[in-house]
Amino acid sequence: MVALPTVRATQFGANSRHLPTPSPKHRPALAQVRARLGSSYAGPLKIDWPHDLGRIREVISRSGTRRRFVVPCFRFGDREAHCEAAEEAAACILLDACAGVEFQEQPARLTFHWRGEARQHIPDLIVVSPKRCEFWECKRAEESDGFWIRKRSETLRELLAPLQIGYRVVSGLELLAASYLINAKLLRRFAKHPISRSVAIEAKALLAHHGALTIQQLAGTFRSVSPACDVMAMIYRGDVHVDFANTLTSQSVLYPPSDDRSTPWVWRLFGPDRS
Repeated sequence: MVALPTVRATQFGANSRHLPTPSPKHRPALAQVRARLGSSYAGPLKIDWPHDLGRIREVISRSGTRRRFVVPCFRFGDREAHCEAAEEAAACILLDACAGVEFQEQPARLTFHWRGEARQHIPDLIVVSPKRCEFWECKRAEESDGFWIRKRSETLRELLAPLQIGYRVVSGLELLAASYLINAKLLRRFAKHPISRSVAIEAKALLAHHGALTIQQLAGTFRSVSPACDVMAMIYRGDVHVDFANTLTSQSVLYPPSDDRSTPWVWRLFGPDRS
């Protein structure tokens, strides 16, 4: 019997360093959004981007007194996401685990007029997938529906709509929905697990033939040293699809990639009526 590999969970922490700082790999979808918009004006809205695909401001410093979070990210090369709150850190873990999305924390400065005054706002994240682009502001559940947060969000959604960019306030409750975050933490442990070309080809052929197999069934066909790890790495890479709302077990059902499953699973955090 093939069981899911056991891994020791690690906590993201404050003011710590987990990774070296090599240059991250190119994120083409983010670069395309930047190139399309440039320094954009849409009526009373202005978007200022950093010089590279990094942060518009730094949130971690030696003199900082507030707790900050560092999240190691792997999908586009080793890099660190620097976050101001636990909710933002949780969002980065989810996004890094989700194939088909690119993201950047502290991505841009929005200057806009609201209630007769010029104001500035730096969203926590920008999230880009092939068919959508959104700024995210991550808040504790009790903050997310506050009056001023709602009014600012309504204003920014209206101003960003002509640029085909969404704006979303993401609550801690949404980030903890179902088993998405639990599964994301597990999958990220296999981000660097190597998969041989023969195993990838075999998995694709088997799923195409059967239509669906459990993790245990697929891993049981491999003759590699660590078949369960191979399957988990393929899930991380997006080579196979699974229902992320339910906790991953050896009996979780895998499906081959298809058009109706092509939407990155992270958007399902917000429900079908809000996706």
